[in-house]
Amino acid sequence: MKHTGISILLTLLLINTAVWADVDIENDNAENFTLSVYARIRFSEFGGALVMPDRSFGIESAGLTADFDITDNTEGQLQLEIRPDDIFLKDCYILWEPFNFLGVQAGKFKKPFCLNTLTSTWDLQAIDHSITHRELSDLLYSNRDIGSVLILDPESGFLPVVTFGIFNGSPDAMNQDNEVQYVSRAEFELPYDIIVGANLTSLRFGEEDEFSVEGYRFSAKQIAMGGDLQFETELGSDFSLLIRGEFIRGDNWLLANVIEGDDPPEFQTWWFTGGFTWKTDKPSLESISASLSMGSWEPDRSLGSREDELVITLSVDTGTPVTLRAAMVNHRPHNIIFEEDRTDYILEAALDL
Repeated sequence: MKHTGISILLTLLLINTAVWADVDIENDNAENFTLSVYARIRFSEFGGALVMPDRSFGIESAGLTADFDITDNTEGQLQLEIRPDDIFLKDCYILWEPFNFLGVQAGKFKKPFCLNTLTSTWDLQAIDHSITHRELSDLLYSNRDIGSVLILDPESGFLPVVTFGIFNGSPDAMNQDNEVQYVSRAEFELPYDIIVGANLTSLRFGEEDEFSVEGYRFSAKQIAMGGDLQFETELGSDFSLLIRGEFIRGDNWLLANVIEGDDPPEFQTWWFTGGFTWKTDKPSLESISASLSMGSWEPDRSLGSREDELVITLSVDTGTPVTLRAAMVNHRPHNIIFEEDRTDYILEAALDL
C-alpha cells in the first residue's frame, strides 16, 4: 500500500508538472509572468552502524516558482518549496535596476555570503551543498533571510561587482532581537574566465536584561570572512572543465556565551569541486558530468578535531527536463566524539521544468 501511494503521488506530480511548467500568464500588472516547477526524487543508503534507518526513498524536495517582470527595470520571484515534513516560502523578492550599474533587491533571498550557498544545487555539479554551507547556515552567517541589498556593477573589466546588504539576522528563533546582520561581497572577473570573490559579514545577539539601565544587552560583533575562486573553460567542442573553491574563517559563537562577554573560538572551513562535462549533442543523451568535491569543517582551530567530506558525483542529462545523478558521500570525522567514518550512496532523479 505504501509503494502504491508513492507511485500515485509521483504520477500526479509529473502530470501537474507537464501542465504548469514554464507557463506564461497574461496579467495587466506584469509584463511577463512565468510559472515553473521542480522536484528531486531520491533514494539513499546510509553508511555507519549507528545510522537508523539505513535506507530512505522519497521526494527530497519539490517547488513552484513564479518569475515576473513588472516593468523594464523591475522584476521579482516567488518560490514555494515542499519537503516531506514542511511547506515554506523559499524566496520572495523584488529587484529594481534604475540604472545599468545599480540594483536594489528587497525581500527574502540568499545573503551574499558563501559561494557554495549562493550557487544553486542545479549548478553545483555536486549532489548537494557542501559541509561549509551547512555549518555556516547553522551559524546564521549564510542562507536565506529577510533583508535588502545594494548591487553596484560598474560593467568594467577592472572594477568588481560589489554587493552591500542588511538583513534581519535570521528567521531562526535564536536571533529574534533588535540586532541586524551586515553582509558585503565583491566579485572580480579576471582574464582566462577566472572569477575571484571575497565576502565579509557581521552579526550580534541581544536579549532583555532587567538589571541594566537600558533594559537590554547585546554581544560583541561576530564576524566571518572568506574568499573563493571559480574557473570554467571549454576543452575543445565536446568537453568543459569547471573548478570552484572557497576558504572561510570566523567566530564560532555557538561554542561560547557571547552575550555574557565570552570570546568565541575561531572556526575554519573550506571546500573544493572539480568536474568535467562531456556534451554529446544527442537527443536522448545531452551530456554526462563527473565531479570530485572535498570539504572540511573545524569548529575550533585551537583543537585538533575536524570533519572532512569527500563526494563523487556522476550526472546524466537525458536531453529532457530529467537529470539522473548518482553520488558517493564519504564522511570522515577526526577526534570527534560519537562520530565514525561512514559512506552514503545516493541515487536521484531531478526534474526541472
